[in-house]
Amino acid sequence: MRPIIGVKAYGWDWSSIHHLSMSAAAQRMVRQGMDWALVQNLIDPLPGSAVLQTPPAKAYDDRQWVAALQDAGLRVYQSSAIFFSPEAFAATPDIQPVDQHGNAFEPFGWYCGLCPTHPAWLARKSDLLAEAVYKTQPDGIFLSFLRFPGFWEMWLPPIHRNNVSEYCFCTRCIGLFAQSIQCALPAGGPSAWRHWIVTEQRSAWTTWKCNWIAGVAGQLRAAALAVQPGMDVILNGFGLGTNDLDNAVEEVLGQGLGALNPVIDHYELMFYFQIMKRDPVPWIHERIAQVRPQTQRTVLACLQGQAEYMEPLYRQGHRARAISDFEWQSALDAVAAAGADGVLTYSWRDLLADEAQGGQRVAALRRYRDHKG
Repeated sequence: MRPIIGVKAYGWDWSSIHHLSMSAAAQRMVRQGMDWALVQNLIDPLPGSAVLQTPPAKAYDDRQWVAALQDAGLRVYQSSAIFFSPEAFAATPDIQPVDQHGNAFEPFGWYCGLCPTHPAWLARKSDLLAEAVYKTQPDGIFLSFLRFPGFWEMWLPPIHRNNVSEYCFCTRCIGLFAQSIQCALPAGGPSAWRHWIVTEQRSAWTTWKCNWIAGVAGQLRAAALAVQPGMDVILNGFGLGTNDLDNAVEEVLGQGLGALNPVIDHYELMFYFQIMKRDPVPWIHERIAQVRPQTQRTVLACLQGQAEYMEPLYRQGHRARAISDFEWQSALDAVAAAGADGVLTYSWRDLLADEAQGGQRVAALRRYRDHKG
């Protein structure tokens, strides 16, 4: 079966830098071999991150952009950042997460995570997502930052699990957990509660976190389907597996496939090998092999198109300053050999830049598609 080829097209470089019209941009994606486009909108915009997300200065309309992509034959997914919002973090003190030591979350670089149990925020995200779906009429939704907080991009060797902050141990989260297991909290207040959870309730706590994230996914899915039946859902997931940092993907981030399978149609696993300083070939093989027995859903490998986190703030990572064409090809070969259902690229700006430099990576994507198909 032909693999799925998709791209995260969050920004508007196609207009502001490459001066393409909507129709021309859509046709460019088609010529690159794309099947799916993960886009954003101005109704529920993505916060700024490593991708410049400034909309075009000239007239722009979300529905027209989606329609242009759909008319070209692409399947379009509207993206929503669920638990990432600098504005909400700054304006809402009780949405700021607390770690296992009682420390409040401190933003790092562009990232600031939110407590996933804040009821008003969950209601707002559901409403915004429903409005974006109603007004732009995409084919599906892409749920990003759907996790308990964690800046996993800095979880680099030789970091150990005991140096990783885990969230959220606010009194609301702890109360909901205790209620879920029908257990009274021990005496001693928040410090004693946190100690009780990490020493005596670790397994139950992890299960609750994974179930909570899956429940939020279900709530958002229902909100989208209520205004546009028949849509499907992609989850922003991780290349991290259960063997990484003592199962941090479930215990810290709260993503467990067993809980998510009923409400997710496609999993996107981020294999950002330059960011994480990993050899993509064994990493992709190992993680896909681990995921396959856990789900019958679509599994997509997401590869980064250029080197990231080069700013002085991240210098302790000592990352490679470029991704070679050989590394890109090796990663695609690994995706093909591992049996993933397709590949996404983060992000479209990198493929547009690649074409301006000869198009080696775009050509490699087309070879991957044609060989697998």
